[in-house]
Amino acid sequence: MKDRKDKGPASIALMSSMAGQAGIYGFAAYSATKFGLRGLAEALQQELLVNNIHLSIIFPPVTETSGIEQVEFISVLTFEARERIPEITKIILESSPGMKTEEVGKITIQGIKSGSFSIPCRLDGRAVAIATAGLSPQTSFLMASIEVVFAGLFRFVALLLQWRGYEIIEKYNYSHKKQQVE
Repeated sequence: MKDRKDKGPASIALMSSMAGQAGIYGFAAYSATKFGLRGLAEALQQELLVNNIHLSIIFPPVTETSGIEQVEFISVLTFEARERIPEITKIILESSPGMKTEEVGKITIQGIKSGSFSIPCRLDGRAVAIATAGLSPQTSFLMASIEVVFAGLFRFVALLLQWRGYEIIEKYNYSHKKQQVE
């Protein structure tokens, strides 16, 4: 892309997941790879700016894919991997409604066209993006201002959600241990 004859703006998009912003029980390896994409995107964005190449990273939630009745992540998970999802993970994910692939696609295209670096796909994704923005690139002064002003609030909301997840894990483990004793 650096050697392209047309030096107009170009774009690269990486598909991550909300699991690349906050770890999810049962998805240690999956979350690690999605967090890795974020680091790759942040570094590449810096390296490619001089070549008028913009980089975007998309953070979709659980996504309903056509042809499969159960909810799955948009990133490819093998059938065997989906079958091995821990029961606790399924319970945690039930609290987050899925999105249709078409919705994720539309939001992705809009975000790329607008030059956004971070592209969350829903309001809860936007809140997580603000809470976890750190040193991620921000080309919009308005969004940068919102991130600075609301970072603490969204961090608090994210912690409440995280504590809810911990509560689910504790209740599940307690009831499971109680059943094993009986």
